[in-house]
Amino acid sequence: KVATVGLDLDHSIAVWDWRKGTRIATSMGSSDKIFDARFNPVDDVLVTCGVRHIKFWNIMGDNQLKSKRGIYGQEGVQHTMLCVAFTDAGLALTGAQSGDIYLWKGARLEWQFEEAHIGPVFAISTYPDGFVSGGKDGRARLWSGLDPVKVFDFSSTTVASSISTRIRSVAWKDGHVLVGTMSNEIFEVDERTMTQRLMTQSHAGAEVWGLDTHPSQAVFVTGGEDKTVRVYRVSSRKPLLVRELEAGVRSVAYNHDASLLACGLITGQVIILEPKRLEQVCVRHARSSPILDLKFSPDGRFLATCSQEGSLDVYEALVDFELVGTASTTEGCALTHLDWSEDGLYIQTDNSAKLHQYWDALSVLEKRDAEEMLSRAEWASWTCISGWSVQGLTPKLGQPVGINAVARSNARDVLAVANDMGLVRLYRFPCPYVGSKHKRFAGHSSLVSNCRFTFDDKYLISIGAQDRCIFQW
Repeated sequence: KVATVGLDLDHSIAVWDWRKGTRIATSMGSSDKIFDARFNPVDDVLVTCGVRHIKFWNIMGDNQLKSKRGIYGQEGVQHTMLCVAFTDAGLALTGAQSGDIYLWKGARLEWQFEEAHIGPVFAISTYPDGFVSGGKDGRARLWSGLDPVKVFDFSSTTVASSISTRIRSVAWKDGHVLVGTMSNEIFEVDERTMTQRLMTQSHAGAEVWGLDTHPSQAVFVTGGEDKTVRVYRVSSRKPLLVRELEAGVRSVAYNHDASLLACGLITGQVIILEPKRLEQVCVRHARSSPILDLKFSPDGRFLATCSQEGSLDVYEALVDFELVGTASTTEGCALTHLDWSEDGLYIQTDNSAKLHQYWDALSVLEKRDAEEMLSRAEWASWTCISGWSVQGLTPKLGQPVGINAVARSNARDVLAVANDMGLVRLYRFPCPYVGSKHKRFAGHSSLVSNCRFTFDDKYLISIGAQDRCIFQW
């Protein structure tokens, strides 16, 4: 069976036979929010808990769910319950917002573990001799019977100072404890030696838009609005380096030999890092709005940036990133994407009004009279969502909707597209004909913000703005 809780005002509960796809029973849940729902593995009773309540549900003969409220007795004080788990004997354990843990026999409170955590208890997982709990205080506690025996402290492990390490999930198996945190980290702890091992780590608490791949190694870099830049190795799928900057990161870019890494911040600053240690080289206070895209010229001599206020700026990277030219797109529009021509003489951009423009890279003047020539020029990269080579992204009926990023393969024969529907699409490149055929791949739970091919085209990296997931295809 599968139980579901609705988002309606009554938080309706339904129990389903998932094999047949039929509903077995349904009932109004509670006018207050429900945070967890689990079946007792011993007697099949459904337990739900949430704001100021815990309920125990049985399926009656008329396909109705009937509930009993938890009985606290004289000693128990009713609290908001955040999670529920079960012992092998069928006793229920619930974690409370107060930091207490409650033990239930049927619908009656048997025991209260007072101040098990400092603050809310978000997760409980049982094992044969006890259970493990995790809370907002960043600590995982191992319990044997009714007694706490060990504490694992993760409160200072996060790399982002703006995100506290709140434990949101725990699991025990064969003497090892898995801990998942609100800051998107998963740790493995050896119960015997108390050693911690970081298994995976990602951005947390804010959207992720910045992505670029190393020009000669199976490495990629991401930038998030959690103020961090993270470098990952493809083979291990783990971060090599993490650096916290002074503000959220919206865009990142390697230069031609990966000796420099540029980061565009949501404050309008451009920060240049040395990629091997992520040490700061210089800072340019470019604009007052987010730097939505930036790229080095193919020879690494110049850096071009485009901003939400519609400005295109070009810096000379070899002369301490001196500003050498600036221009603006249509008033009131943001510049969203840019690419350099293969010879480094021209730049193409997209703006938020879907206008595709060409610019002379040295003078930063718009090339309105050369559109036909430049539309078929050789471009060092193709990340613009408009232009002759990507006209095929437009469906035969209507306009392209929700395209956030595109990336051409290094072999220049495939185009990856990231969209608002959580999909990654693959087209042949170029695809100049409206309604071009493509393949679709699902994985992200919400909009895909960016994508890039690795230097050898063996992998495609995609990132989700809101699910903050990194996919390696």
